[in-house]
Amino acid sequence: MWRTDTAVGLGMSGTDAEIVLHVEREGQETNLKVESADAAVLRIQNAGGKVVVPPFDIQIGRGVVVEDPWGNRMVLIDSTKGRLQTDERGYVTGVG
Repeated sequence: MWRTDTAVGLGMSGTDAEIVLHVEREGQETNLKVESADAAVLRIQNAGGKVVVPPFDIQIGRGVVVEDPWGNRMVLIDSTKGRLQTDERGYVTGVG
Protein backbone atom coordinates (compact mmCIF):
# COMPACT_ATOMS: atom_id res chain seq x y z
CA MET A 1 0.00 0.00 0.00
CA TRP A 2 2.80 2.42 0.91
CA ARG A 3 6.49 2.62 1.74
CA THR A 4 9.10 4.92 3.23
CA ASP A 5 12.85 4.47 3.64
CA THR A 6 12.25 2.61 6.92
CA ALA A 7 8.79 1.01 6.66
CA VAL A 8 6.28 -0.62 4.35
CA GLY A 9 2.51 -1.03 4.70
CA LEU A 10 1.10 -4.27 3.28
CA GLY A 11 -2.62 -4.32 2.49
CA MET A 12 -4.87 -7.23 3.33
CA SER A 13 -7.32 -8.15 0.56
CA GLY A 14 -10.99 -7.40 1.23
CA THR A 15 -10.34 -5.21 4.27
CA ASP A 16 -8.76 -1.90 5.24
CA ALA A 17 -6.41 -3.69 7.68
CA GLU A 18 -2.70 -3.56 7.00
CA ILE A 19 0.50 -5.09 8.29
CA VAL A 20 3.36 -2.63 8.76
CA LEU A 21 6.97 -3.78 8.78
CA HIS A 22 9.54 -1.29 10.01
CA VAL A 23 13.20 -1.09 10.93
CA GLU A 24 13.01 2.06 13.09
CA ARG A 25 12.75 0.25 16.44
CA GLU A 26 13.55 -3.17 17.81
CA GLY A 27 10.80 -5.58 18.79
CA GLN A 28 7.19 -5.92 17.82
CA GLU A 29 4.27 -3.70 18.63
CA THR A 30 0.56 -4.06 18.13
CA ASN A 31 -1.17 -1.03 16.63
CA LEU A 32 -4.95 -0.90 16.58
CA LYS A 33 -6.79 1.67 14.55
CA VAL A 34 -9.50 3.52 16.45
CA GLU A 35 -11.88 6.32 15.53
CA SER A 36 -10.24 8.69 18.04
CA ALA A 37 -7.10 7.97 20.07
CA ASP A 38 -8.08 10.64 22.58
CA ALA A 39 -11.54 9.09 23.14
CA ALA A 40 -10.09 5.57 23.29
CA VAL A 41 -7.98 6.57 26.30
CA LEU A 42 -11.12 7.06 28.36
CA ARG A 43 -12.51 3.67 27.33
CA ILE A 44 -9.24 1.93 28.22
CA GLN A 45 -9.06 3.65 31.61
CA ASN A 46 -12.73 2.91 32.37
CA ALA A 47 -12.06 -0.76 31.61
CA GLY A 48 -9.18 -0.88 34.11
CA GLY A 49 -6.30 -0.22 31.70
CA LYS A 50 -3.73 2.52 31.93
CA VAL A 51 -2.00 5.05 29.73
CA VAL A 52 1.71 4.38 29.22
CA VAL A 53 2.38 7.28 26.82
CA PRO A 54 -0.23 10.06 26.64
CA PRO A 55 -1.82 10.93 23.28
CA PHE A 56 0.63 12.36 20.73
CA ASP A 57 0.52 13.57 17.14
CA ILE A 58 1.50 11.21 14.30
CA GLN A 59 1.65 11.84 10.56
CA ILE A 60 -1.92 10.64 9.90
CA GLY A 61 -3.57 11.68 13.17
CA ARG A 62 -3.03 10.81 16.84
CA GLY A 63 -1.59 7.90 18.78
CA VAL A 64 -1.47 6.71 22.39
CA VAL A 65 0.30 3.81 24.11
CA VAL A 66 -1.85 1.91 26.61
CA GLU A 67 -1.89 -1.30 28.64
CA ASP A 68 -5.01 -3.37 29.14
CA PRO A 69 -5.90 -4.62 32.66
CA TRP A 70 -3.66 -7.69 32.09
CA GLY A 71 -0.58 -5.67 31.14
CA ASN A 72 -0.72 -6.14 27.36
CA ARG A 73 0.74 -3.06 25.71
CA MET A 74 -0.89 -1.62 22.56
CA VAL A 75 -0.59 1.47 20.43
CA LEU A 76 -3.94 2.97 19.45
CA ILE A 77 -3.86 5.18 16.37
CA ASP A 78 -6.41 7.20 14.46
CA SER A 79 -6.30 8.75 11.01
CA THR A 80 -8.02 12.03 11.81
CA LYS A 81 -5.54 13.93 9.57
CA GLY A 82 -6.15 11.65 6.58
CA ARG A 83 -4.56 8.70 4.81
CA LEU A 84 -1.03 8.44 3.48
CA GLN A 85 -0.75 9.58 -0.13
CA THR A 86 1.77 7.85 -2.39
CA ASP A 87 3.46 8.33 -5.74
CA GLU A 88 3.36 5.81 -8.60
CA ARG A 89 6.07 3.68 -6.89
CA GLY A 90 4.18 3.57 -3.57
CA TYR A 91 6.46 5.98 -1.71
CA VAL A 92 4.69 8.24 0.78
CA THR A 93 4.41 11.80 -0.48
CA GLY A 94 2.12 13.25 2.18
CA VAL A 95 -1.22 12.97 3.92
CA GLY A 96 -4.56 13.79 2.42
